Amino acid sequence: MAKRQRTSVSCAACRLTRKKCSEDCILAPHFPAYDPDKFTVVHRVYGTNNIVKLLQGLETKQRVDAVNSLVSEASARVNNPILGSVKVVNGLEKQIAELESELATKQEELVNMHSEYDKLLLLLHNRPLDVQDVYHIDTTEDIMYEQVDTLLWEPI
Repeated sequence: MAKRQRTSVSCAACRLTRKKCSEDCILAPHFPAYDPDKFTVVHRVYGTNNIVKLLQGLETKQRVDAVNSLVSEASARVNNPILGSVKVVNGLEKQIAELESELATKQEELVNMHSEYDKLLLLLHNRPLDVQDVYHIDTTEDIMYEQVDTLLWEPI
């Protein structure tokens, strides 16, 4: 009986390097034939031998993450040869700082709203206010009384 030939198409890596793709090709699962640009970018930056050495040194389940990382790093390096992925990282760090600042502002607003709510509840239940509470009531006191009146006269 004749040995059965591999019927699948060569992977993008073997196709680009013009090699015969074997069944145990380490690059085939990560660089399929239908996505040749993925390997082209990585090959251009790192070279085939370096990619193979890197993947051979990893466990099978780590290879997918390594290939994804190589692709993103290589794409960033091709798009921006000077900064590469550093530009992306810096942009993300700046965005994180802006979002943390916005979060702190919103948390402060939330604390103020809780404080105003507590003051409204005190007024609603006709409890005497502490000196500290009176001191912290600002010009929104008229609005608070309107809200309390609304609460008192609404049907339950």
